[in-house]
Amino acid sequence: MPSRKSKQFVRVLRGEILSGERAPGAKLPTYDGLTVRFGVTRPTIARGIKAMISEGLITTDGRRGIFVASPLPHHHRYLWVTSEQPGTAGWSSLSASIVQLIDQGQTGIPGEVVALLGVDGRMNNPSYQKLCDAIDRSSAAGLLLMGSATMSCLPILQAPGLPRVAIGVAAPHAALLALDIGRVMEHASSRLTGVGQRISIFSPYAPDLERAQESLLKRGIDKKQLSTLHVAPVGCEKLVELLFQRPDRPDVVFVTDDSLVPPLVAGLEHAGMRIGHDVYVLAYCNSPLPPGCPEGVDYIGFDVHEVLALAKEIIDAQRHGTQAPVRAIRPRFANELLPAPEPELVPKTSMARWP
Repeated sequence: MPSRKSKQFVRVLRGEILSGERAPGAKLPTYDGLTVRFGVTRPTIARGIKAMISEGLITTDGRRGIFVASPLPHHHRYLWVTSEQPGTAGWSSLSASIVQLIDQGQTGIPGEVVALLGVDGRMNNPSYQKLCDAIDRSSAAGLLLMGSATMSCLPILQAPGLPRVAIGVAAPHAALLALDIGRVMEHASSRLTGVGQRISIFSPYAPDLERAQESLLKRGIDKKQLSTLHVAPVGCEKLVELLFQRPDRPDVVFVTDDSLVPPLVAGLEHAGMRIGHDVYVLAYCNSPLPPGCPEGVDYIGFDVHEVLALAKEIIDAQRHGTQAPVRAIRPRFANELLPAPEPELVPKTSMARWP
């Protein structure tokens, strides 16, 4: 581990580099020059240099000397942070789509996007340790936070620091990027009007059922032809099969959560219903659509590429001293999706390894 004096030397030199006082590619003083300036020994300087090389802040070039890295990985690394993880109750399709794009290197954000999952505020939590380390060392351009009650309470986020944006729910010292769920219901209701005679709404969340029903009634849908079903994924398949065996079965279905799509489709198949022929199905689901999405189902949701691009734009504005306003992402139907962005690649040789 670097000594206390090495850490002090690293802290000062890191600050000069990140502030722009020492530009990317600039040559640093020699070992002898650094020992004179900081009043420490050559081994102390060597330990500090080694630590900064591991961060990706500086490089060495044989006898030519020590140089500031170009480009700086700290300016091309973004951390996507969530307290949830796959399998937990709060894990959403939006989170799953973001992780999918990060794993595939298709976020559209130049440089590196690192996913920190299951961040819970405990110091023995590896993801939380990495978050604390990044904030302490300013080793990222900014934080993309999936807002939640847990996220708002994390000790490391209670003070200003790295630029940050909260997606969906507010977080301390973060600009808010809102997801306009209300417009999901409004747009969906507008599309469903006139498609069929009998409409059924499926949702695991009672507030979404109420909001969708209210929106459809405002558009003149006959309340007698409208049914709401509060159902979880478990049990949904059988319920759908029984519902569509009735003579007064619906000819239009709106699903407000994509967790219900697989069991709903299975139930329709068991009932002998053909999606797009016997019944029109509109489902909430974010793009890119997860693998295995059934054909014939129409989708409405948020374009994850658009979410990430706007989040980066907000963070970059903060880095340049501009106060970013609250922004909202509008939902899109499957045929309205934006083209996937072409990322501007940062040379991998200049990127620091994430510990």
